[in-house]
Amino acid sequence: MKNKRFVRHLKCFFLDHLWVILLFLAAPTFIMTVYLTVINENPGGAWWYYVLLSLFVLFCFLLYRLYSTWDFYEILCDEDKAMEDFLIREPKGREEQHYRELVEQQHRIYLSRITRLEEQQKQSKVMIYRWVHQLKTPLSVIRLISENKKGDYDFSKIAHSASQIQYDLDQVLNMYKLDEIKNDFHSEKVNLNSVCKDCINELKSSFITMGIFPKLAVTEELVVYSDTKWLRFVLYQLLTNALKYSNEGGKIVICAENRGDSAVLHIQDEGCGIDPRDIRRIYDLFFTGQNGRQRGESSGLGLYMVKQILDYLGHTIEVQSELGKGSTFTIYFSNHK
Repeated sequence: MKNKRFVRHLKCFFLDHLWVILLFLAAPTFIMTVYLTVINENPGGAWWYYVLLSLFVLFCFLLYRLYSTWDFYEILCDEDKAMEDFLIREPKGREEQHYRELVEQQHRIYLSRITRLEEQQKQSKVMIYRWVHQLKTPLSVIRLISENKKGDYDFSKIAHSASQIQYDLDQVLNMYKLDEIKNDFHSEKVNLNSVCKDCINELKSSFITMGIFPKLAVTEELVVYSDTKWLRFVLYQLLTNALKYSNEGGKIVICAENRGDSAVLHIQDEGCGIDPRDIRRIYDLFFTGQNGRQRGESSGLGLYMVKQILDYLGHTIEVQSELGKGSTFTIYFSNHK
């Protein structure tokens, strides 16, 4: 790799200085032709002396140019460059010095713009956080009043809608938290059975409304290394999707098993399934697919966040689905910390 870069380096250098080389090579021939034509004398050994002197001067000139522009051509020949890689630390000639001043000026402008954009993004996040938390207070009051009057059908619908709003607000907050997941992450031993039970209990009212009774087949001894909070969010999202696209009275199964040095968790439903044309895009941001367009309940955020979180946690997710028969999402955990 280094040899290829060196050859590319020299090639660029000689192409840029080709006119100098040709000029030096052509000058002795031109001068001697004029000398012989006009003066009509045989220069003898002076001819070779002049040629060798010209070649020596050419060699010295090219050697100096190669030394004084080495870093410049090194940058040009480097294919994978970040902004900082365009800076020349120790310029050896005037060209490199002028180039360095120009790039430093552009780099300062670039950093200034990045800082300004980050500050604007930070302010937007603060406004979103504040707005979401302000909505949560009256929403909690609505849910509390509705739950106290569960016997009333209208209040039951209000409670369900309030839960949906709460879920969407939490999605917005978690979407913004994804950028800072590295600051909100803790690797620990997680009991899969316990986490799955928590998620099922949180969705208890939705399971009852749909007439679906989930089956949990995860041993209490099964432990994986992960982050409890983020893993709970992933499982909650997958169970929510399973409920969303299942028919009333259907079945949802959560099971897990050990496979050598890894653990595998399956979340299986008997819902409408995923169109084969949509499977490769279900983790794309804002992609709703055929099911989302038909039911109008998909935001295109859930599975995108699931994939982003699992990638950061070092877990793998796969899906198998058949239209009209349901889907199975499988998460692979490494047992190594």
